[in-house]
Amino acid sequence: MTNKYNFEAETGRVLELLTHSIYSNKEIFLRELVSNSADAIDKARIKSLTDSSYLKEGEKFEIKVESDKKAGTITISDNGIWMSKENMIKNLGTIAKSGTKEFIEKLKKAKDETENNLIGQFWVWFYSAFMIADKIEVESKEKGKKASKWISDWKTGYEIWESDKKERWTKITIFVKKDEKEFLEDWKLKELVKKYSNYVGVPIMMKEYDSRTEEEKKKEPKEMWFEQVNETKPIWKKSKSEIKKEEYTEFYKTISNDWNEPLFAMHNNVEGMVSYKSILFAPKEVNMYQDLTNPNLEYGPKLFVQNVLILEHAKELLPVWLRFVSWVVETSDLPLNISREMLQDNASLDKIKKGLTKKVIWELKKTLKNSREDYLKFWENYGKILKEWIHYDADLKELLAEVSLFNSINNSKLITLDEYLEENKTDKKIYYIIAKSKAEALASPYLEQFKNKNIDVIALTDPIDSFLVWGFTEYKWAKLVNITTEEIELEEKTEEQKKKQEEKQKEFKSLFDLTKSTIWEDKIEEVKFNDKLWTALAALKTPKSWIDPQMEKMMKAMGQAVPAQKRILELNPNNSLVEAMKTELESDVKSTKLSDIIKYAYSQAILLEGWELQNPKEFIELTNKFAGGYLK
Repeated sequence: MTNKYNFEAETGRVLELLTHSIYSNKEIFLRELVSNSADAIDKARIKSLTDSSYLKEGEKFEIKVESDKKAGTITISDNGIWMSKENMIKNLGTIAKSGTKEFIEKLKKAKDETENNLIGQFWVWFYSAFMIADKIEVESKEKGKKASKWISDWKTGYEIWESDKKERWTKITIFVKKDEKEFLEDWKLKELVKKYSNYVGVPIMMKEYDSRTEEEKKKEPKEMWFEQVNETKPIWKKSKSEIKKEEYTEFYKTISNDWNEPLFAMHNNVEGMVSYKSILFAPKEVNMYQDLTNPNLEYGPKLFVQNVLILEHAKELLPVWLRFVSWVVETSDLPLNISREMLQDNASLDKIKKGLTKKVIWELKKTLKNSREDYLKFWENYGKILKEWIHYDADLKELLAEVSLFNSINNSKLITLDEYLEENKTDKKIYYIIAKSKAEALASPYLEQFKNKNIDVIALTDPIDSFLVWGFTEYKWAKLVNITTEEIELEEKTEEQKKKQEEKQKEFKSLFDLTKSTIWEDKIEEVKFNDKLWTALAALKTPKSWIDPQMEKMMKAMGQAVPAQKRILELNPNNSLVEAMKTELESDVKSTKLSDIIKYAYSQAILLEGWELQNPKEFIELTNKFAGGYLK
């Protein structure tokens, strides 16, 4: 006996919404069907507790996935709860019958209001298979009744037949479209099971893979046995005491494509207002699969809900400056939208993100303390990325600063800010200099007074460091002080010394004014003396109201408009050329020699700062002049 049912006019519209709005990735059809089978088995398992006759002796719950290339079909079957003819009409035909309008309204609402979740309603999981199918058959049997078979091509309606099926199994057969034949390959189906359903709590059985050619199979036929292709208990659900270090390492290699051991493995099981399980790994070194500079990089943990992979890269759970980590998160507290492919922006999500982020920082801190050599390798590869926190998570600045390493003028090794403060206990300041390299920083004349007092200075040599100190002006009880910006007196002057300095500044005022006009006023805000420049003729300082040169260069490289930056030119009153400048000024204000000394002093200051000269030929000519006794 056959019963035919017609689809309503809305059916085509619904299918379009399903394939374009709900599911954007065809391969997840298998995940949906397997998840439904697992749900059916869970219901059957509960029923078997009160009905001893429900399971045959020795029968085990399992899901079978098979493909038949000749027939062009994929079959997913399970021995879970049955589906009666009435259920087939009610559930599989819902969209095609009176539920059509209601479904469309709910689907539209789900797109606008993310708190709605239609997974599990209207048997949406089932319709995902039509992305790759020309036709679908569903066969099932209710205990004590005849089996029924539901069949539809989605175009002409659906039919329900009586079937001679004897077992309780529910079987879904997908007749695969001609242009989707890749899904008939056993290796492809196993890959999808491993990717999306590896940790479903029910054994998923597939025929063992036969790599022989068709000719070899004909010559020597053999029965292919079913084998389990998934793991039923994920590693993150196991107790830490059950897991060996080698297991963590192997799992890390699986999810990261890294052949090295991780820096650390962090295993969490959090119960409370928000509950979740997670395993996180930090790498030691960059591997060939990582392109961390790529702005389109896919990052974020694999997100599982009820053992099913929902998102391959859940960016919402991971700050961008931790994009180098590999991890897995499972929770039942996150609502999902209808496609299971996008997380909602909600309080639970935010709590998980904050909790995991802080745990990562504490783990980094522990590694820095206990395994410094390993941490140094990690920092060499990922330190620049980790410093991006200053832009994204300023609230965590002190925690993150604790695990950040910096070049030190007094040390050959990288140090933390806490180590700097421990070494320099007498001053409530952290002195730093921004440069392209430690060698360039060491060449700065502004370091001399610090060297004389044996006071350490942090050398900030990464391009991002300019941004870091722009928004990070204090650490714990110490102020961060740029030695090329601030007026720093490590040794307090007497009143007499201050008076002499003021008199000398006045004495040379006309020289300062001429120097400023010679170099052009759009480049120099002020010219003055600094008697702490050691042997240098001149040096450049950044006014507090301006950005430093490294920041300027970075902003320009990013295509940002940067206003012309003015600098302070400081002359060394102890340098003989400065005295020569005064002599020339007193004899002839328009002296060519005076103009040459001023240009020479400015060029030296530019080079000391690590910048390129606009006119290197002129500087070479001036150097040769002075070397040849130009001022005699």
